[in-house]
Amino acid sequence: MKTSYLGHGLVAFASVAAFACASEGVGSDTGSAGAAAAIGGANGLGSGGVAPDGLTGGSTAVGGGPGLGGTVVGSGGVVVGSGGVVVGSGGVVVGSGGVVVGSGGVVVGSGGAPVGFGGDVVGSGGDVVGSGGDVVGSGGVVVGSGGDVVGSGGDVVGSGGDVVGFGGDTGIAGAGTGGDGTGGEGTGGSDAGPCPSSGTLTAGNNTMSLTVGGNEYPMIVHAPPSYDGTTRLPVVFDFHGLGGDETQMQFLSGWASLGDTEGFITVFPGGVDNAWNAGLCCSSTPTDVEFVRAAIDTLNSEACIDIRRVYASGCSNGGGMSFRLACEAADVIAAVAPVDFDCVVGAGCGECSPARPITEVQFRGTDDSMVPYEGSGAFSGAQNNLATWGDINQCTGSPAPLQQNSSCEAYPTCADGVQTILCTVQGGSHCGSYSSFSIAQVAWGIIQNYALP
Repeated sequence: MKTSYLGHGLVAFASVAAFACASEGVGSDTGSAGAAAAIGGANGLGSGGVAPDGLTGGSTAVGGGPGLGGTVVGSGGVVVGSGGVVVGSGGVVVGSGGVVVGSGGVVVGSGGAPVGFGGDVVGSGGDVVGSGGDVVGSGGVVVGSGGDVVGSGGDVVGSGGDVVGFGGDTGIAGAGTGGDGTGGEGTGGSDAGPCPSSGTLTAGNNTMSLTVGGNEYPMIVHAPPSYDGTTRLPVVFDFHGLGGDETQMQFLSGWASLGDTEGFITVFPGGVDNAWNAGLCCSSTPTDVEFVRAAIDTLNSEACIDIRRVYASGCSNGGGMSFRLACEAADVIAAVAPVDFDCVVGAGCGECSPARPITEVQFRGTDDSMVPYEGSGAFSGAQNNLATWGDINQCTGSPAPLQQNSSCEAYPTCADGVQTILCTVQGGSHCGSYSSFSIAQVAWGIIQNYALP
């Protein structure tokens, strides 16, 4: 079925100093479905293995059996060592009185939470968690307020060890037999502390408005059906294109429905005069970045959000806005996923200087007539833009196709472990490939694995 989306105006400019107005055409969403998003581990071992589309990862743990040197291996793989010391899976030592001693001598109290000096709950990396907050364990493993463990790949491990969430690569991670199977990279820990008791956000669409520097910004804040204000959720900002608005973007991108199933909050802001100041395009409004910072602060007081996992996306001018946030707000934005635009923070993104390396996965259509894939005028083009971000993120080596999605290419190594990726949509039109390429799903499968330091 062919799905058409209402177009919106775009200022296509031929040089830094001169702009020419053009009208964006109607994007079509046709063609075969794109490769599935990177969602879950293929082998359940946390090794980042990849399963073919639609497959489920395998089990991991092995039951008990005779040990070496007289060590007794009990059912479920529990090892009973000399002196009656019980060694659990992963080498966890259970001492006298049932006190669990983890690696490095970390003492784990009742409920499985590591207990540090003074009784504070801490993770193996030393992160202190306040009362009522989420417990952050080794590598950013999060134990939610409901007792669900979020594994190293972002997989939620429920009671009985069943993996019910989503992690890194294609396919849902399978539960282990006698142990937990998780895949992908760690998502980092949630923001510590209790959620605001006076929060006003409810499940579904919430209409808000902020005034920053005399400029008014409307917002649609969409919370998933599972939202109850007690568990901190990630946030995705999705910015409309020039001439568009927040309602149109919610309909176009698919981020809201993905948030409903994946459990994150989506924010669809409206720009002043239906535009965003992305740098050299497409507005001179001076408060757009300040607005995003204010919106994050507002959400942190009115909703239960994971402030370390706030992301930005958007198409056309909105994609340029998400690039600008990567350049100027990397202290509050964890990763970005711009669509069908180049970074125009200075000519050729030459004035972009993020506070830290930041994961960016950009999506570009080869048949985009508004922001050409090969570049035109002040638009440097998709490959040049990727190379620029490779320099910004201090990447080494040459980009190569991702194993789980050959339409996307990434640098093998970038500073601080971030990713720098370009996904090319063959035959893709301007803002017309959200459904056919599963842009939101592919983007989420990558950016969800990154949190603020």
